[in-house]
Amino acid sequence: MTTQLLNRLKLIGIYCHVVESGSMREAAKKLGISPPAVSQYINQLETELNVTLLYRSTRRINMSEAGEKYYQQGKKMLNAAEQAEDVINRSKQSISGQLRVAIPVGLAARPLARALKPMLQEHQDLTLSVFASDKSIDLIQERIDLVIDCGEPEDSNYIYHFLGKNRKFVCASPSYLKQEGSPVTPADLERHIWLSLGETEAKGVLSNVELKHAKSDTYRFTPNPRLTFNNLNALISHVQEDHGIALLPELEIKHLLDSGDLVTLLPDWQIENHNIFALTRDKKSPYKVKAALEALKAHFGSTAT
Repeated sequence: MTTQLLNRLKLIGIYCHVVESGSMREAAKKLGISPPAVSQYINQLETELNVTLLYRSTRRINMSEAGEKYYQQGKKMLNAAEQAEDVINRSKQSISGQLRVAIPVGLAARPLARALKPMLQEHQDLTLSVFASDKSIDLIQERIDLVIDCGEPEDSNYIYHFLGKNRKFVCASPSYLKQEGSPVTPADLERHIWLSLGETEAKGVLSNVELKHAKSDTYRFTPNPRLTFNNLNALISHVQEDHGIALLPELEIKHLLDSGDLVTLLPDWQIENHNIFALTRDKKSPYKVKAALEALKAHFGSTAT
């Protein structure tokens, strides 16, 4: 397609409007431009094509034989353009197609499954691809629609969406505490065996312990872990198996707290929540992405409070 033809597409559209309106004045009114401008565009089109398309009179216009054939083909072009826009508009208003989500390993299990369950059940034409990793991921290269993460985002040009907060607890298994004893004060924590994520995976949210109490000074320390992991689920499993204690996020372990497989330590001391957020490439997200964001905000905004 040449540049000349691309520039002519607008003229074809105006020509078709004139034919359908029956006059240049009516076409100008529908298009929001002046009648002289419409007349100028038609003259330009006829000059470029070197053919007469319309016969004008004071009362009406008539198509020439060439003009009628040109209108029929031009109308097909406009219909195709309208259909293309309809596809985009339908995609904006329907929750379908593939949704590609990148998310840390721990949140990719039960938390994400619960958050998106209602949307997936309601919209059967929506498919989901989950990329579970505690490493940073490139939205563009991996064609990711939505990145979910914890803590604070690294500097980027992506659009930030706050989803909710996740509480944190120092946890251990009942068997470990039976063997090693339960800590009574924050200082007691330092004599226990610690498990943790590696520095890269922790991203600051699970590496430092800061305990607050209404009637005492804040207690801070950085554990020296005996066992480190690059995967939160592996860390949680080893805490379950009596290897030691760890700072863990509530959403990922709520089912284990409910079942008694894990217990929280020092319940009178509080640990600051960390943010859960999402990143998208731009503000003009497809409707499926916007719907997913709403579902995530509704879930994470209500479960970790």
